[in-house]
Amino acid sequence: MDYAITQTSGKQFVLKQNQWFDMDLVGKANLGDFLCLNKILFFRKDNKIQLGKPFLTDSLIPVKVIQQVLGNKITVLKTKPKKKYTRTRGHRQKFTRVLIEG
Repeated sequence: MDYAITQTSGKQFVLKQNQWFDMDLVGKANLGDFLCLNKILFFRKDNKIQLGKPFLTDSLIPVKVIQQVLGNKITVLKTKPKKKYTRTRGHRQKFTRVLIEG
C-alpha cells in the first residue's frame, strides 16, 4: 500500500504504511488489538488506483491499537461584560493512537 484515504468519525485521514495517527476514542479497544477501517475513499498500490463512489466495497485496512492518549488541553473562558462574571474550564480530548502495518 502506497497510501490510502479513509473516513472515520466524520474526518478524513491520509494513511501511509508504518505510520501512526490519532482517531477518536474507541472505548472497547485494548492495546495490541486490531481494528478494521472499512470506509475507504481512495487506495493506491503499485501505481494502481482504486477510487470509491463514495466508498470502496469489500475493502478493509487493518490497524493496530498502540496507545490510548490524551490530546492537548483546551482552556474555555466565558465572560459577561460589565457583570464581573468569568468562568474558566479546561478540556482534554481522549484519542486512540493506531498504527498502519500493511
